[in-house]
Amino acid sequence: MTRTLLVDLGKVLVGFDHQVTCDRIAEATGASAGSLRPVLFGELEASFDRGHLTSREFFRACEVRAGLPRLSDATWIGAWRDIFHPLPDAMDALSRVRTGVRRVLVSNTNELHWEGVLRVFDPSDHFDALVLSFRVGAVKPESAFWDAALAAAKCEPGECLYADDRPELVAAAAVRGIPGFVVHDAAAFAAGLIDHGLLEEPRAPSGNSPAPRTVRLT
Repeated sequence: MTRTLLVDLGKVLVGFDHQVTCDRIAEATGASAGSLRPVLFGELEASFDRGHLTSREFFRACEVRAGLPRLSDATWIGAWRDIFHPLPDAMDALSRVRTGVRRVLVSNTNELHWEGVLRVFDPSDHFDALVLSFRVGAVKPESAFWDAALAAAKCEPGECLYADDRPELVAAAAVRGIPGFVVHDAAAFAAGLIDHGLLEEPRAPSGNSPAPRTVRLT
């Protein structure tokens, strides 16, 4: 029986476009967007996602690595942060997860991307706990990340269900004994929840409906 749902963030609950970041930095510097992508979304981003770099340290390291002129922090922040949009069908499915199932967000992300996410999505409406890589100092599929996820799940690995858009991460979770499914597209998240018996049917609107549950998260 599933007691806890572990849900990835990017391309499951929110969409994003890294090309927006590359294009904006290219426009500001004259560099080609293609040459920027491996610098911005490689080793340095992994360190940023682990919380090993602050936003400013990440910006300066990218400038050095890519041979860019010094840019204002405001230019970097807008380019890096403002790339997200909600996926309404997934949000609706998440809101209909069976009562009593614990819900934990598990994401590889950094402090600035998290700020961008919070502009389009309020996790306190949907989750009981957050496991974010930049806070726990590890990224999926590192063992320390799964340790943090299972601690937040408050149950055994086999009592969890994990949803992610990346098959290799679903496979890595399975090695830890965590079953899961791959979210290939907008409909796949709800379909996976239905397949595992976690989704309640939509309720008809009612003027006497209770207020949605809100959980304070830190």
